[in-house]
Amino acid sequence: MATSSEGPPRQARGPVPAGGIGGRLVRFEQTDDAGQPTGRSASFAGVQFAGLQYADLIDHTLGTPINVPLKWTDARVVESNFEGLPVEAVGSAKATLESPYSSRTIGLVRDGWLPSGVALQDDIIVLPDRCTVSELAGRFRGGKKTDEGDKDFLDLFADQPVRINPLFFALEGNLRRNPSPEVIEQQLDHACSVISAALPLAQLVPGRSGLQGVIGIVNDTDAGMARKQALLVRLAPLLRAPVASRRVEQRWNEVLAIADECDVPRRSLVVLAALSAVCVPNGKSPAKRLLKLNEADYSLEHAYNALADLRSLEVLMHLFAMFPKEKLMLCTGDKDLALFWAGIRASAHLLDDGRFEGRFSPVEALFPGVPSVLWRSYFSTEAPGKT
Repeated sequence: MATSSEGPPRQARGPVPAGGIGGRLVRFEQTDDAGQPTGRSASFAGVQFAGLQYADLIDHTLGTPINVPLKWTDARVVESNFEGLPVEAVGSAKATLESPYSSRTIGLVRDGWLPSGVALQDDIIVLPDRCTVSELAGRFRGGKKTDEGDKDFLDLFADQPVRINPLFFALEGNLRRNPSPEVIEQQLDHACSVISAALPLAQLVPGRSGLQGVIGIVNDTDAGMARKQALLVRLAPLLRAPVASRRVEQRWNEVLAIADECDVPRRSLVVLAALSAVCVPNGKSPAKRLLKLNEADYSLEHAYNALADLRSLEVLMHLFAMFPKEKLMLCTGDKDLALFWAGIRASAHLLDDGRFEGRFSPVEALFPGVPSVLWRSYFSTEAPGKT
């Protein structure tokens, strides 16, 4: 790999950060503008990468090699021949990692996203969705890769005691509707079995003891899911076709009115996503794809699949609020879900007397050209981020 500790970041070359989750160690070797080594290098211990953002993901195709802009602060220097960067100093650095590795799965973290393997660090808990569990099952057998020629950042999960919680696998279920307690139990057992067969060193947390917690989440969200399904079924005919710019304000107000009629909070993620679908032209909204609004015969099942994804983000934010010092990553193969998460820029996760509050600062790309009067009106209707 390569970087520069001074001035603009150079290009970083190499497959992945060295070390592993038992102790993140990253070694960089500087190159010049022609890509040739200069002989200067540095190694950092205790590295925690800052999350990437919406603009870093929008043009990337999952499963193809990805260049990763990396930056971190306050890591300890354990080797260096850079002037002004002595060993044992606390250093910061940034670079672009050029690698033959792809990233089929994305880690959604507090401050954005990272390729799932890059996001691994000490004591992190990985919460894989259903497509990630399927990817693990096809990629590994007993901790060994099934195709050595297929290079992906997910390979960093092999031969590591990764802590994995299959909450979201069981929570979604496999029937395109809220799962019963019996289905949740069966799905939790299945996920644990699949993960253990793929990655024997993985630590399943909390494992089967988390069954009642998953059942509780389903019970607590059942009524709200039904109201949100009704909302999406009503919105689908209005939002299937791209919304002309002259009709944005009309559709925006219709979305909010129908949300009120369905008793769905205006500041819930599903309403925020629907408003983004109104605003992004030419049907290119990741929120529209996330909500499955391109489907011709929109059904309750389509709505459930979309809402299961949004519920995973809601649960993730609740977990961030409940465990502010815990390292958590929702691992997904759904680019639209990752774009929506990165795009809403959720922060300030808090629980106030058992009620979740957060703050959203969406990127302009999710709401291009929204009249300021609509924006101000929407964000002044309720306290920030209450769902």
